Amino acid sequence: MITDIRNISIFQDLSDEAVERIMPMLRKRQFRKNQVIIYEGDRSGDVFIIRSGSIKVYSLLEDKEIIYGVAFPGHVVGEIEAIHYDDYRIASIAAMEAVHTWYLKKKDFLAIVEEYPSVLRRSYWLLVESMRILNRKAQYISFLDTRLKTANLVYDMYCNLGQKLESESAYIINYKLTHHVIANMVGVTRESVSKVLKDFQDEGIISIEHKTIKILDLPQLRTICDGVSYISPSQRTWYSTAGNNSIIDGLGKKFS
Repeated sequence: MITDIRNISIFQDLSDEAVERIMPMLRKRQFRKNQVIIYEGDRSGDVFIIRSGSIKVYSLLEDKEIIYGVAFPGHVVGEIEAIHYDDYRIASIAAMEAVHTWYLKKKDFLAIVEEYPSVLRRSYWLLVESMRILNRKAQYISFLDTRLKTANLVYDMYCNLGQKLESESAYIINYKLTHHVIANMVGVTRESVSKVLKDFQDEGIISIEHKTIKILDLPQLRTICDGVSYISPSQRTWYSTAGNNSIIDGLGKKFS
């Protein structure tokens, strides 16, 4: 569990003195698995900081869930609504497992941003990252078939959560997702995703055991993804997890 706010993406540049001033503003809050943290359309300016666990950012459209992304320890949610004059929530957020957070009231977050410009700058970086991820997801959903959508999602997760296995020339994605969640992330049915993942296993590209994906043939996976349009690994990197191995090491849990 994160205990130092400088392990949080937007607070990385703060001095010891700044940390001492901000810590009393932070309030602790816990959420159980599947509990909704934020409802789309609600008015609230609170900022949530994930200390442990993972969350999904999603919308419900005609009772169908569309998952925009998954966030991990070190990630911040709600900062955009806190900064913007219109604090209607732009998406729903729910816990995918037990989640521990800090949260800041809007007035406290705005005071921090006013006093420490680096927090605002890094919040802007997060906004740009989110726009890039959503733009890529829109391309996946609009222009790619199920095979290419799924391949790109697996490759995205490798670029952020992949770890090389010392005992073999393979990579493990240190995060477990059900076929249902994967389907909601790429906008297709669970049955379609299950078929594609089975095809990838039959082709020797991946293996799956206990919901953990192991990439056996990374060059072939990359070839499938790059066959439509090339996106460099650096462009696939999520800012909140880049270079923070402690976040990745804390993952690898079972979700259902």
